[in-house]
Amino acid sequence: MTDAEVAEQVERADRFIERLRDAITATAVDPASRCADAQRRGLRRIADTLDAVPFVMFCNLANIDAAMRGGLMEMIEVRLMCVGAGPKLDFADATAFFAPFDALIEIARKRRLQ
Repeated sequence: MTDAEVAEQVERADRFIERLRDAITATAVDPASRCADAQRRGLRRIADTLDAVPFVMFCNLANIDAAMRGGLMEMIEVRLMCVGAGPKLDFADATAFFAPFDALIEIARKRRLQ
């Protein structure tokens, strides 16, 4: 990659992270839900640990989101709405929240190499 391409990638990833932070903050929690407290705690854990997620993960996700014209962020927003709604949706941290996206990144990588 050229210096300009690297700079563009970093900017795209930074914008993605900012949109992600906004999405976490904007995730609505129904106060009447039995899961409301679990959802608030889960969203807080994710928000507090975003810096622990490798930057390259955000670079990859930002690229996929750009290719999907924002579709990936929409999926993430839906996933955020489900946080705390059951044992498989109670994430210890942001790394655990994004772990399933490794498979998506690997699929995208394989398709790019073909």
